[in-house]
Amino acid sequence: MTTWSRDLLFQILRHYDVPYVFGNPGTSELPFIDGAEKHEGFEYITALHEANAVGMAMGYARQSGKPGVVILHVAPGLANGMGNLYNAYRAGIPLVVIAGQHHTRLLLEEPILAGDHVGQVKSMTKWAHEVRHPQEMPLALVRAFKVAMTPPHGPVFLSIPYDISMAESPVEQLPALLKVASSFAAENAALELIADALLKAERPLIIAGDGVGDAHAHLELQHLAEQAGIGVLAEGMPTRQSIDNHHSHFLGTLPMNAQAIRLAFSGHDVIFYVGVSVQAPLALYDNGGSLVPEGATMLYLHDDPWEIGKNVIGGIGAWGEIKTSLQVLNAEVAKRAPAVQAVITERSAGIIARAQARRVELDAAWQKERDLGKLTPKVIAGLLNESLPNDGSFVIVNEAVSNALPFTDHIHMWEPNHYTAGKGGGLGHGSAQAVGAAIAEPGRVIVSVLGDGTFLYYPQILYSAVQTNARVLFLIVNNRSYHVLKTGLKAMGSPLGGIRIPSLDLDGPANLVIMSEAFGVPAERVETIDELPAALRRGLDAQGPYLLDIHITN
Repeated sequence: MTTWSRDLLFQILRHYDVPYVFGNPGTSELPFIDGAEKHEGFEYITALHEANAVGMAMGYARQSGKPGVVILHVAPGLANGMGNLYNAYRAGIPLVVIAGQHHTRLLLEEPILAGDHVGQVKSMTKWAHEVRHPQEMPLALVRAFKVAMTPPHGPVFLSIPYDISMAESPVEQLPALLKVASSFAAENAALELIADALLKAERPLIIAGDGVGDAHAHLELQHLAEQAGIGVLAEGMPTRQSIDNHHSHFLGTLPMNAQAIRLAFSGHDVIFYVGVSVQAPLALYDNGGSLVPEGATMLYLHDDPWEIGKNVIGGIGAWGEIKTSLQVLNAEVAKRAPAVQAVITERSAGIIARAQARRVELDAAWQKERDLGKLTPKVIAGLLNESLPNDGSFVIVNEAVSNALPFTDHIHMWEPNHYTAGKGGGLGHGSAQAVGAAIAEPGRVIVSVLGDGTFLYYPQILYSAVQTNARVLFLIVNNRSYHVLKTGLKAMGSPLGGIRIPSLDLDGPANLVIMSEAFGVPAERVETIDELPAALRRGLDAQGPYLLDIHITN
């Protein structure tokens, strides 16, 4: 039996125990679609838009810890998927993206759909390459998976011409694949300096980045905060749960406003970035200078050296796998802590009091809005929290954008797989990530928290949800507008703003319930608080996709 070049992909997928390939069918990639049917144990999952194919692969990779594999169409199809490819790149999600290319004998004639695939995606992938000969296929495929799965994780890209994918393979069977050992601790001398700096500081602060959650190092981070007496903020625009958000030393999420960030950092003499990949979570420049206080000592721990000392001159940097390095750092802190235990105890008491006061304030704000009978994002998040499984078998996929914060503030999440979101600001990933997460973790209830604007980017995802019977509750926080842009307009200040801009309103003809039902997804509209608890119960108990269109009080 002939082994075609395309067959090597399925050999590699079997090695990584990945049974799924996501894509939107097109001509040039038909060999791979055909291959998924002819190789036992694989399933090609159809998206009606390439952005949804990439989004599903993102959710699958994020929740499974395995590479997500996407097969896209030639140049325009690839372009359709690039918004979510950017999100995956910024979030460090390991994807292997393959685009079918025209037959090599036709490319010179500039046929329709042709394009420079590598040029399209080079800026948002770890590695991008167009295969030029069948002899390249084994090495190119193996390298793609190796690069995607070696920290820092991220997407890679291969453009594969039709004739090369269907050429006879130069090898019948790939040999055992290389696994790169990457659980290395940062240099001990650097970790010793960081331990000294944390314990000698008057008011240190830890910023817990997505890298902590991706490394499943949340317990090590919590232990560091406890034994050193340091408060923790989650990085701005988090896409992972990197600490129990009810932990005694957790102080909230770093804001996404420059002035508010400076206020959060003010008074801190030492700031420790652990696994932080977005050090400037800003969309607007305010001409206010550095976000970090002048004179503050910066400390860094990351598995990507690019992120160390990226935006602030000076400090101490440690490059290593985050979980392993935190274990070593905790041991160094434990050696030094007895000498300054009185300071640590006093510091901890202050942090615990601040954290408790924050939780009391959040609970009071939620209860106040509930008592007033307002159907607000806080109320929705609080009632959802009461309805989620007590055993933690849930995932929140958050793309509510302007209303995202209530769902990180008011839902108790304590382990990394409880939460995923988008990085970089590109919209239209959340609903597709949720379907991919449901495929990766069918034993969990997946809640896709969306704004009406983000849902309407790619509502075709409902087709894929039905086809896979994904247990996803699509929860639309419907404010009938691009509310985040209205807020941004105000933030920009004069001469902008001051008038109503109709293009920012979405209170038009789109009936989300009818749209959902047309795809075969049961749906209902919720307009009052009294309706919400029972509606949430129906959605969470559903054994397939379900949609709630919740019209909030603006």
